[in-house]
Amino acid sequence: MARALERLAPLYAEFGLQPAVPARWCEDFRAQFEALLAARPAVTSFTFGILGSADMARLKAAGCYVIGTATTVAEALAWADVGADAVCASGMEAGGHRGSFLGDFAASMIGTLALVPACVDALRPRGVAVIAAGGIMDGRGIAAAQALGAEAVQMGTAFLVCPEAAIGSAYRQALAGATATDTRTTRIFSGRPARAIVNRMVEQLRPFEDEIPAYPVQNALTGPLRRAAAQAGQADYLSMWAGQGVAAARPLPAAALVAQLAAEWRAASAALSAHP
Repeated sequence: MARALERLAPLYAEFGLQPAVPARWCEDFRAQFEALLAARPAVTSFTFGILGSADMARLKAAGCYVIGTATTVAEALAWADVGADAVCASGMEAGGHRGSFLGDFAASMIGTLALVPACVDALRPRGVAVIAAGGIMDGRGIAAAQALGAEAVQMGTAFLVCPEAAIGSAYRQALAGATATDTRTTRIFSGRPARAIVNRMVEQLRPFEDEIPAYPVQNALTGPLRRAAAQAGQADYLSMWAGQGVAAARPLPAAALVAQLAAEWRAASAALSAHP
């Protein structure tokens, strides 16, 4: 902890702050889960781990459709075993935190093209739907995922540049000029592997990547620094999550983007049907 605070001190000092041990490391999951049950949403989606069978039963009793995140076939099967309705197969191209929870992280860095059909083959006999995620930016990607057997796709980076996205100007500007090679999976921001646009914080702390405290410790230690950077419009110390498809992001209103995606998907699907 002392070394972690010492590493962050020069970064904090640029904003006239000092790092400190927080009063709380993270949110109370049980409290969040109870609030979720009280809200009774039609669909619930989870990452960072897996639910137990008792929690799954409570969600099903509340009428929720449950989606779990997997980065390997083993994780997908684990979600099927506890009763998930669908699994989001998240390829290594995806932006933000990796949803890995079984086995070695490095071995879980499987591309969407390889992960999705493997999950489909494992889960289809069990009646569990597969949702593809990672690097899908347009209608061609949606059609390709369906060709691999996915029932649907999940897209994040494609919508980050929409005007409705609640991100700061520095983050938005970085997204506008980023390409696939500007992103990297790193533990530096939160202590958990996540794909983000490389900035000064990543470069400065890269030599200490293996020493970074695990999530949620590092996440809590860097939180005030990231908030100060956001308030100052300073991209150097922001966690700017983005997938490898970031260069294809289009700054359209969300509704217009969805309409464009639908048109592209229809065209791509028709082209696939014409060339069996």
